[in-house]
Amino acid sequence: MRLPLGAKIGLVIGLIGAAIGMVAAIMADPVFGIIMSVILIAVFGGTFGTIFGRMASQNRLLKTGVSARAVIKELRDTGVTVNNAPQIKLLLEVTPPTGAPYLVQTKMLISRLETPSFQPGVELAVKIDPNNKNKVAIDRSGGASFSGGAGSNASGMSEQEAQAMLQKVNDENNRIMAYGQSSKAIITNYKWLGVYVNGQNPFVALDLEVLPDSDKPFKAGAKGVIKETSVPKYQPGKEIWVKYDSEDHSKVTIDHS
Repeated sequence: MRLPLGAKIGLVIGLIGAAIGMVAAIMADPVFGIIMSVILIAVFGGTFGTIFGRMASQNRLLKTGVSARAVIKELRDTGVTVNNAPQIKLLLEVTPPTGAPYLVQTKMLISRLETPSFQPGVELAVKIDPNNKNKVAIDRSGGASFSGGAGSNASGMSEQEAQAMLQKVNDENNRIMAYGQSSKAIITNYKWLGVYVNGQNPFVALDLEVLPDSDKPFKAGAKGVIKETSVPKYQPGKEIWVKYDSEDHSKVTIDHS
């Protein structure tokens, strides 16, 4: 992962400040200052050396690794922060192109604004070291332009295929919104479909238990683009509003209104 420009500037300023502080301590008391400087360099140098070494390794892996999909099973804060960017520890269930799914752990720095996109149940694109399947890097590369705005594609589809899929789903959702019945629904499963729209807004598929006021509950699925900041609201167990075709319960769309 590359640090944002602000994080890089903050890190440089922090290093300059630390250097000035060590010089001042040495000038005030040479023996004590040198001892404290050595301790600080050993502690922080080791910590940040490990973090940036891992980042460099992951950047190399993003260029040479094998594409795969992964689902976040657990997320933990490591307690380490670099210029307000927290380091998190993820337990992933990786599904490689060939072979059975398996669990692996990895660590990475994220922006605090990205926190909603890294929650249990969220599906991610990853790259696997072909020589060591336990070395995994989160793949946020892309750059395809989709109808509705620029986005990124980790779905394995071509840009044209992704555009066609998004347009078809959008047209169907608009049709259901125009005449559908409103209802509450409980999300039973969340799946990212490998496409981001207008930045990091994910295109997702939801499994639902729809709860109409004047009809029996029924199971259905819905696809659509949700806001990056709303990802936590669309996790299994959450209640949302939908619209559905009263004559065909297989046709359901998320009611963002």
